[in-house]
Amino acid sequence: MNQNKYTVLVVDDELSVRNALKRIIDKIGFNTILADSGESALDSLRIHNPNIVYLDLRLPGMNGLEVLKGIKAFDQDIVVFLISAYGTFKDVVEAIQTGAFDYIQKPFSNESIKISLLKADEAIRSKREVRQLQYKSNRGDGISFRAKSAEMCEILELAKDVAKSSDTSILIQGETGVGKEIVAQIIHYYSPRCKGPFLCLNCGAFPKELLESELFGYNKGAFTGADKSKPGLFELADDGTLLLDEIGDLSLEGQVKLLRVLENGTFFRVGGTAQKHCDVRILASTNRDLEQEIKKGNFREDLYYRLNVVKIRVPPLRERKCDIIPLAEYFIVEFNRRLKKNIKGLSPEVMTLLSQQEWKGNVRELRNAIERAVLLENSDIITMHSMS
Repeated sequence: MNQNKYTVLVVDDELSVRNALKRIIDKIGFNTILADSGESALDSLRIHNPNIVYLDLRLPGMNGLEVLKGIKAFDQDIVVFLISAYGTFKDVVEAIQTGAFDYIQKPFSNESIKISLLKADEAIRSKREVRQLQYKSNRGDGISFRAKSAEMCEILELAKDVAKSSDTSILIQGETGVGKEIVAQIIHYYSPRCKGPFLCLNCGAFPKELLESELFGYNKGAFTGADKSKPGLFELADDGTLLLDEIGDLSLEGQVKLLRVLENGTFFRVGGTAQKHCDVRILASTNRDLEQEIKKGNFREDLYYRLNVVKIRVPPLRERKCDIIPLAEYFIVEFNRRLKKNIKGLSPEVMTLLSQQEWKGNVRELRNAIERAVLLENSDIITMHSMS
């Protein structure tokens, strides 16, 4: 069986059943968490992030099917076994349709639980192979994006689907730091343009005059200091993908020029008279409500509809808390390599702390926190001391 220690949540209102399952699971070497009601089970999800759940069908308060729906909404990859002595065929069908992995009849034997754990281990490893996406560029660079939440898994699948069209414009929305650029990279590396360049420009990082010269390039003598001609990103990204981050910060004049590129693939360098051609897929991202910006007169409606052929909304980290620990563990691996450390994981107290924080800066804030902790930690796991 997988050498990783899974966390198993047992949900049953009978103490004898909880204890019996705990004895079997503990002998396998997994961590066992106990809950006597559906409400306490859902609370345990946020604290312990279990991989496997044994869930009684008949519980006081919320019934097993209601709890099952809550579990799947929290993390669709959790392997759930529904257990009951009274379940009907209709209950079994509904449970499987809702996302239960299997149904176990009471009274159960030690052997049947061990077999179910073996099946769960196989299912978890299989799902990890699918969900731990590795995206390779033509340069051999790797881009990893970890997702456990149902929302992010759906977004990753959508990104792969829309990537198949090499020209469709896509608008990626989300708060600062949620990972919009990584979603854009996924689209590029799954697209027919994957062998071409992937370039990104933050439209909010440049004043109007410099931004247009970055995008469209400039000719020698176009302005003071332009002692030689320079190609812009549209030329450099030819046959590839250009991500315009914070597109809402682009000037109205720049928006007109961008619209021309989207409509016929042509533009002029700053100070130039020769029409340039390019074959570039445009992806745009923003943390603003562009429809509100249109009403204020800050953003062109025709450009908005040209960019918004497909919209992908990346939810903030506080809405997908089950992604926090996998992301943190991935960042530990990254910073171990970069900082020459050998941190093996997170203490239970740190896991609880990370899961309960709001992360207003989203994935970027989490990444910074883990970088600092790996740098300061002197033991082989990240403790509360290095998180302070």
